[in-house]
Amino acid sequence: MNLVNGKILSQSECGAVLDTLEVRILATLQKPALLPETVIAACNRLVTELDAEYFLRRLSELGISGEMSRRYLAQAQESFCAEALRERLNTELGEDRKNIRPLGTLFHIAAGNADGLPVFSVLEGLLAGNINILKLPKEEGGLSVELLLSLIAAEPRLAEYIYVFDYSSSDITNIARLINVADAVVVWGGDGAVSALRRTVPPNTRIIEWGHKVSFGYVTQAGLTDDALRGLAQNIAETGQLLCNSCQGIFVDTGDFSAVNAFCERFLPIMEAESAKIPHSTEVGYLSQLTLELYTAELETPLTGNRVFRGKNCGLIAKPSGAAESSPAMGISWVKPLPRAEILQTLLPHKNHLQTVGLVCAADEAAALREVFWRTGVVRCCSGRDMSRFTALLPHDGERPLVRYTKIVATD
Repeated sequence: MNLVNGKILSQSECGAVLDTLEVRILATLQKPALLPETVIAACNRLVTELDAEYFLRRLSELGISGEMSRRYLAQAQESFCAEALRERLNTELGEDRKNIRPLGTLFHIAAGNADGLPVFSVLEGLLAGNINILKLPKEEGGLSVELLLSLIAAEPRLAEYIYVFDYSSSDITNIARLINVADAVVVWGGDGAVSALRRTVPPNTRIIEWGHKVSFGYVTQAGLTDDALRGLAQNIAETGQLLCNSCQGIFVDTGDFSAVNAFCERFLPIMEAESAKIPHSTEVGYLSQLTLELYTAELETPLTGNRVFRGKNCGLIAKPSGAAESSPAMGISWVKPLPRAEILQTLLPHKNHLQTVGLVCAADEAAALREVFWRTGVVRCCSGRDMSRFTALLPHDGERPLVRYTKIVATD
């Protein structure tokens, strides 16, 4: 779906828009600046007047469980109300913003691993006063455009600050045309996506990178409780391990591989119980992929020294050593030994790819562990249950996005 000036356009109609896009943007830039309060009022109206049942149904159609859908909705209402957004502006940009200006035009290349992320990225750009061009991720499902249309209905003045184009990443010609009118390209993606962009984006256009990152749990003997493990399992099951802050695997505070296997035996039933609550865990495609990955891992055990723990809707792969990595498939987590004395030397080489740690530890261990993990490049430590919890005040990958979407101007 394509959205220009508050209207849905067909793919064939977008060609004429691209021909005049620079002129359109210049016309907007010549008008008085977009005020943060205009955006805040529109967001507040959107979240307070949102048809909750309709959007819960839409999220369900996208394969998100009822519990997770309700949580997403509650987090959006909490994070995009007027009070939260004003606090965010003051936190990130300060209360005296007379020397702060938007970059101008942001081109957002959103990833498809998080429902609602494209809208979230655009809202941040608007809050900083920018014109925003969004390239939808593949198979986005139309939810982003629906939400942006609702935002424009709440405040029609935002229409000329929001463009959405449904071009494929392989459409190099049109993507380049969009890049050429932007002051910065905001990319949500991994090393491959960023490397490809660097070959395309001209030197006078800024690249602002977010994700992909790896997140994991860290378990100590003193912190082992069923409730804490249930929180970790809940995150794995509910997020499908698709988010940058999803738990991809678990490190155990030990150097003994038999202790890792013992942990897996305890954790698997808990993980199985949480996985059974998620609708996609019984789908044929999900179970086929799960079975294939676990069977392959079992065949490789004589070479790897790994041990596979197979459940009905999930699985664990115990590995004798190694650093953080992505999960091999939804519903599968790796488990590795990592004594706390070796955390820094093991993880520091991967510092630019780490994000969130879900700590399962005793209260008196938490502070020391947080300090060590932050030195490795990790930017957030929390409980396993809260790893993927979103609030408006959380930074992205250790940085404040509104700072990156603005500039500080000076005069004599």
